[in-house]
Amino acid sequence: MFNPVYHEYRRSTLFGCILIVLLSLTGAAIHYLRSVDDKVVLSKNQLINVSARIDAEFTPVLTFAEAIKRLALLKLILPPEPAETQMNVLQLSSRQNTSLTVTAEQNELQMLQRLWPYFELASQVQSHLVGMYYISEQGFAVNGETRWPDYVADQFSLWLQQLPEDMSYQSDITFHSEFLPEQAALMVPLYVDDVRLGRLVFALSLQTMLSPLQRQNNGVQYMLLDASGEVIHSSTNLSPQMISGHMLQVQRLNTMPWSVALLEQKTSLFAAGVKDFLWHWLTYLVLLGTLLVLMQYRYRRRTLSAFNRLLVHTDRLLKGQLHGVRHIPEGWRELFDRICQLQRQPPSE
Repeated sequence: MFNPVYHEYRRSTLFGCILIVLLSLTGAAIHYLRSVDDKVVLSKNQLINVSARIDAEFTPVLTFAEAIKRLALLKLILPPEPAETQMNVLQLSSRQNTSLTVTAEQNELQMLQRLWPYFELASQVQSHLVGMYYISEQGFAVNGETRWPDYVADQFSLWLQQLPEDMSYQSDITFHSEFLPEQAALMVPLYVDDVRLGRLVFALSLQTMLSPLQRQNNGVQYMLLDASGEVIHSSTNLSPQMISGHMLQVQRLNTMPWSVALLEQKTSLFAAGVKDFLWHWLTYLVLLGTLLVLMQYRYRRRTLSAFNRLLVHTDRLLKGQLHGVRHIPEGWRELFDRICQLQRQPPSE
């Protein structure tokens, strides 16, 4: 005898499997989107904190540069020293070390003579400074040492030649992403009566600024970008090819016209999200599948099996047996008895 309940049981099982797959995929997709959003928000907050740390680290450097500028202007108005001394400078035109005589009439050289200890003090006071230089409009430069190394003199002169022409008209502090190898620079112009006397250049080590932040953030890679969005190479050890394999999250800095960038593998965020997606999908699939199996098992034990016995019971009664089946499922006795009564009643005329 055809069993419509069993037919519906098979259809409901198939429908339940499809529904479980859809529900598990939906739940896993929601978790995936939330996990990606949480990772992006976490990276953004981390980047904001790092940018605030860099601003806090760089503020003393700016303060020191402004203090040296004010000190230089103050040294210019002090009474000149009567004794003549010698000062080693770099002639920019010839890239040669030259000794100049400091006389009472040369205010600029007198000022540099008084600032001489601060050239060495700069890197000791500020850990992010690796050098201090002075560029005179008279065509020479001072680094606070008795002699310029040849390679430094060549690189310094080459850097000056590569500066844009409009640098001559800058009256504010300027930032230079490329200076000597592995260094950036901060340039402070020195004006007297609206006439530029020279420029103070402070060499920056960006690696010493970023390395502690990377160690504190489990080795997360940070680097700096200039105003045009180009990588400042002295801020990272990664090659351009390695950088191209990363995604950049960027946050502007307040103390300089640069930005800090957090590097993430292009596939790391997606791969981590896919792993979470598969994990949550399998979890939902197993839980909902287990629930479906238990419910279908209970339905088969309590309903489908009892209905099958009812069909057997009816078949036996139709074949002339008086009692049908002997074992009646729990809770179904009343229905079995009613069918027996209907079988025994004579047909109405």
